[in-house]
Amino acid sequence: MKKTLSILLIMLLLTACGTKDDVLPSQPDSDPAPQASKALPELEETDWEALSTDAAAFGLSGGPDDPNFEYIFSHMDTVPLDQLVAFTLTADGAYSEGATDELYHRFLEAPHKVLAYLVLLDGQIMELPGWEPMPAAEIVCQFIAATDAVMYDGTEEFAQILQACREAYPEGPAAELLDILEREHADALERSRAES
Repeated sequence: MKKTLSILLIMLLLTACGTKDDVLPSQPDSDPAPQASKALPELEETDWEALSTDAAAFGLSGGPDDPNFEYIFSHMDTVPLDQLVAFTLTADGAYSEGATDELYHRFLEAPHKVLAYLVLLDGQIMELPGWEPMPAAEIVCQFIAATDAVMYDGTEEFAQILQACREAYPEGPAAELLDILEREHADALERSRAES
């Protein structure tokens, strides 16, 4: 039953969020053709190996000296979303800045796909240095929102995507993630402007 509900939620997320004038947002080259986005077969073509934030699940151990870590760092624009999320939550400093920027751009390109993945993380808790333990999806939402606010000074495109997603998901798990994105975006803009 839970699996069936998850599949239905993914289908809803994949078909509704981010559409504008019945045109799907641009998709990375590895995504199926836009006409396939409303059908179940797209779910079978995702490149996610795991619904996990555990770095060990992707062979990420040992930091920058690890070959898998270096590979993901060097190929952030092409690695699957699951690996990018795990890398972002594992990396720090300059490594994490590039990863959060890539996550932000993936959200702009395919917000429904990113939201679907984050919803499916279903409460996986992360303990980042200096942070209280919290759901990984919430941390990723904070990273995405802060990237738009701080690095790009709050873009209209990001605001429009949030609005379209809010209309599509007025309640439920995706709406909770949108709440986090909106709240963190507002807070990050305020902090950024106060520091200027």
